[in-house]
Amino acid sequence: MTHRAETILDAIATTLTGLTTTGANVARGRVYPVTAEPAISIFKGDDDATESEEIIGETVRELNVIIQAHLKATGNPETILNQIAAEVYAAMRLDITQGLAYVFDSRIVGDAAPEIEDSQDLPTARMSSTWLIIYSHSDASAET
Repeated sequence: MTHRAETILDAIATTLTGLTTTGANVARGRVYPVTAEPAISIFKGDDDATESEEIIGETVRELNVIIQAHLKATGNPETILNQIAAEVYAAMRLDITQGLAYVFDSRIVGDAAPEIEDSQDLPTARMSSTWLIIYSHSDASAET
């Protein structure tokens, strides 16, 4: 079995695959240069147990997921980054459970300022969105 955070990250990758702007260019935990752009990378952030919500026999957690859009483009890269952010938002909110019975909510925390590097052949840019995924698992195991 697998930690529930892992299955959530996989579900988000599936949710974001096929967006109009980025298509199939989606990868989890990318640590190598992006070759196909525009693209999306998905990273696991903090995964905190909460005390504010209690379900008997279960632990409720708040998983931060960072969704980073990458692109190389002429013109105004902020416009394309904002388009990707809008597509990500719509896809993530379409099913706030991400298709998983143990996910209660998917909510946006915020978007970071775009990072633009203009010293290459084509300007490169990226922007991160942070999402909060609220989910549960049994008190005995993070896998169930």
